[in-house]
Amino acid sequence: MTGNGPRIRSDAGGAKLALVDAIEDALGDRLRDVWVLDQRAQEPLFLREDVAERISDVDVEKYLDNERYGFVTRETYNLLHYSEFRYTHRGFDTWELFRTFVDDGDQQVGVVVGVDADGTNYDFGGLTDKVHAVADEYGVAALAPVADDG
Repeated sequence: MTGNGPRIRSDAGGAKLALVDAIEDALGDRLRDVWVLDQRAQEPLFLREDVAERISDVDVEKYLDNERYGFVTRETYNLLHYSEFRYTHRGFDTWELFRTFVDDGDQQVGVVVGVDADGTNYDFGGLTDKVHAVADEYGVAALAPVADDG
């Protein structure tokens, strides 16, 4: 599914645009979608058109609610291990999921990214560094989702 169709981008600028640009620079045409989430809300920042069509009848909020467990498991891992928990990677039959969190002590934001499962060995550690660099430059609050009131 590499290179399928046009991109649908959020109208958000600033930090969110920089985040999508950094992720797209790292992943290229294999990027499927980018979401930001906190404990209560989520916001799509990027959807490839073929992915938007596939998820049009999916309750994405339920799916992202599952990813919110990462706020708890990240804290648990950080308390139990001698090293910091950086990201999660999950493989599905046609796509892969990457999730990381940025945190400034006051606020946490999750970043969820979908990529094509095409045999590519993605550098998720490097991608984590890119996401954290955007948060360091703009601040975590600038990446927080805006709740959809509709």
